[in-house]
Amino acid sequence: MDAVIFRKFDYENFLASLLMPQSCRTSVFAIRALNIELAQIQDVVSEKQIGLMRLQFWRDALLRIFKGQPPESPIAQQLAKAVERHNLSLHWFMQLLECREMRLDRKGEFSRMKEIEEYADKSVCSLNYLMLECLGVRNVDADHAISHLGKAQGIVTLIRGTVHNLRSNQVSLPMELLLMHNVSQEEVIRGCREQKMKDVIYDLAAFANTHLETARSIADKVPRDALPAFAVSVPTDSYLKALQRADFDIFDGRLQQRNAWLPLLMWKQKYQRKY
Repeated sequence: MDAVIFRKFDYENFLASLLMPQSCRTSVFAIRALNIELAQIQDVVSEKQIGLMRLQFWRDALLRIFKGQPPESPIAQQLAKAVERHNLSLHWFMQLLECREMRLDRKGEFSRMKEIEEYADKSVCSLNYLMLECLGVRNVDADHAISHLGKAQGIVTLIRGTVHNLRSNQVSLPMELLLMHNVSQEEVIRGCREQKMKDVIYDLAAFANTHLETARSIADKVPRDALPAFAVSVPTDSYLKALQRADFDIFDGRLQQRNAWLPLLMWKQKYQRKY
């Protein structure tokens, strides 16, 4: 995928990819390109069946890649090189497809907090595990830490995507939280800024922060070689802090602005060797 397109559709992960070692950066770009392709399916298809057909195309393509017979697609060709170079696991790619199928089935909606956690595990955590494999890191502590980081990322992504999804009248906030705080889906769609809506977002943000802090609590056990994969903790932490400053009002315009300091913060973290 062209770097310009990658930067446009996935800016923060684009920055994180630039901090990966040169030896695996091309592979990381290929994996991220696949993820962008999969993520866009729900946005561009009008019928579930068409979406499932596109997912099946990539399932077949991945199976061919792992048999050493990749399709002619540029992304598939680059993925084939990445799989061979880093001995990547098919399982994590299949998890990416499974989570996209799950999202199509639910039309982007979640009933319980547990479902969001499961979705984050299949979508974001699977990508994180692939990043570790690109780095040549297969370590239990690194897996544990990056799993919690991935869940934090996934929950934050859901919060951040709420306003965008409302344009198509899609409410992705979990129903159990909406019911707990007496917020209807109609109120969310209308852009409710009452305290009860902020309480819903606060609970989600606190859930994400718990996972982020758990990931950090075992940082001293994570091998140094794994740290480049943790660069994505910076935008996650940055957004949670911005959300707090906005008093957990997701409709605050400041939250829609890109953090100009993000590249510097990510470079700083890299050289401090922490996350």
